[in-house]
Amino acid sequence: MRRRKDPYSCIEAIRHSRKEVLSLVLVTVLLGFLLGVLSDSLAAVLRESLSAPWWGGAIALAGVLVVLLAAVAAWFLYWRAESQRVAIDLWLPYHFPSSRQVAVVDASSYQPPRHARRAFARRYRRRSPALSDFLESLAESRAQGELFHHFIAADHLALARCLALYVLHRYGDESLGPEAPYGWWGVELGSERLSMDDLPPSVGDNPFLRADQRAEEWRLLLPEGITFRADGLSWTLRHRCYGQVTVRWFPELLAAGPERRPYRALTTRMRLSPSSELYVVGVRVEARVTLRRALLPSSEPFHGWATGLLARLEEALDFEYYLATKPDRVIRDLEWKLGWVPEGTSLVEMLQVIQGRLEGLEAGLAGAAVEEPEDEGDPFVV
Repeated sequence: MRRRKDPYSCIEAIRHSRKEVLSLVLVTVLLGFLLGVLSDSLAAVLRESLSAPWWGGAIALAGVLVVLLAAVAAWFLYWRAESQRVAIDLWLPYHFPSSRQVAVVDASSYQPPRHARRAFARRYRRRSPALSDFLESLAESRAQGELFHHFIAADHLALARCLALYVLHRYGDESLGPEAPYGWWGVELGSERLSMDDLPPSVGDNPFLRADQRAEEWRLLLPEGITFRADGLSWTLRHRCYGQVTVRWFPELLAAGPERRPYRALTTRMRLSPSSELYVVGVRVEARVTLRRALLPSSEPFHGWATGLLARLEEALDFEYYLATKPDRVIRDLEWKLGWVPEGTSLVEMLQVIQGRLEGLEAGLAGAAVEEPEDEGDPFVV
């Protein structure tokens, strides 16, 4: 569920701080004048004890020190600001209907598995050499007693990064592209488009991204002046003047058993056969914004874009956010999903119609969990 305003922006607080700075300056000048009057006697003593050239130099030095002190105070208090840290838990369920089949299942309204399922199926197509190598490696891993979430670590991290890149892609269109003037996330920043080859190698060469999207057509829209860097387990979107967005990926993966909430929530509608195997694996992500030159009003557009990206990542990927907003979504979509029953229908017939519609939805979701997806190619849309 999208929010109209991101909760991580501190623009209003910074604007209030600017007013406080102006008030502070006025009060300081007034107090300085009063203190100057009181210090006249001391100044008279200094004039008598120092020659005229020394007195002029002392005044000039004092003026320079006042300016430097004011600049240091402004830099220390308002030059740099940092947003709250956004903690994201991203969970994906891996289903093995048989020893020769594997898929990411989409059996709930949690969005990431839907897009991960499509990318995973295109990376490991049926009867492809890539799928054969994957299953052979899995068999060797099991023979050595390795846990599944350790075996899938590299693929799971690459898949999670692919999903985060889809969120960034969609958010770029909504905040900088033609859609921006008609939404709540538009910012007054110039933009530039990056191809997959323009991205850092560890980002642009993501195997799931390459398998799921057409490299010659895919473009990422970012603000002008942004440098995209990928260093180990972190992404940095650095603006040349006003700060950066940092996304950090934790290498330790999480595994959820049948008694855990992610497992139950993501597999509620699934019907598993006795030979099926199901693994629910999670990764933790942390994102934050560091803002420089926060005292300048010109920093606000980047600040709005950057903190909006934090909100969008949380809305699209975080499992806890999904659980917190699920009741509201269910109530909002109830009429759309069930529809209306014609007036005059008996209670029994009404219940039968509603039950049929629910079973149809459930059957469709369960069937989609193991079938190969259609050729969609849409970016990640929440």
